[in-house]
Amino acid sequence: MIAPVIWSTVDTTSLWEETLVRRLRDLDQAAWATVFDDHHDRIWRYAYARSGDRALADDIASQVFVEALESIHRFQYRGKPVLAWLYTIAKNHMGKHFRAARRETAGPPLEPSANPIEAAVDGMVLHEALASLTRDQADAIVLRFYSGYSTREIAGAMGKSEAAVYSLQIRALAALRERLASPQ
Repeated sequence: MIAPVIWSTVDTTSLWEETLVRRLRDLDQAAWATVFDDHHDRIWRYAYARSGDRALADDIASQVFVEALESIHRFQYRGKPVLAWLYTIAKNHMGKHFRAARRETAGPPLEPSANPIEAAVDGMVLHEALASLTRDQADAIVLRFYSGYSTREIAGAMGKSEAAVYSLQIRALAALRERLASPQ
């Protein structure tokens, strides 16, 4: 008699993430390379979309991975993806930067005019439009359309359901459409 096939209810993504975290804690270079390759560009795009400043985005992305490496021994896997941890680090660094900038000036510093004028104007308009959204809406838009994460990945990173992230994205896109369509 052939034994019936019993399908496992174990989430393979969680097993993969748990194994990855174990390897990261062991300072496995291949694991760190995988995390860097999978997330560096997306973390950079998140920082750039939030700040409009390429140099700051470079700094933030670098700081995220330095801090991750320095604090991996304290990281406890609790079912959330590594992306959620990296995103939290990036969000904290962005917050620190903007708090410091507010203390020094009336607002976040503008990008130097070394870029073509049209690109700078487009970047400022987009940055202002994103600033008009709630923080969660702006993060959902930036993570989805600039960093290229899936709704599932964003949900894990933000600690929300996929439906909640989808709803945030819909409301944010409607607000952006309205903001960008109306003359200032």
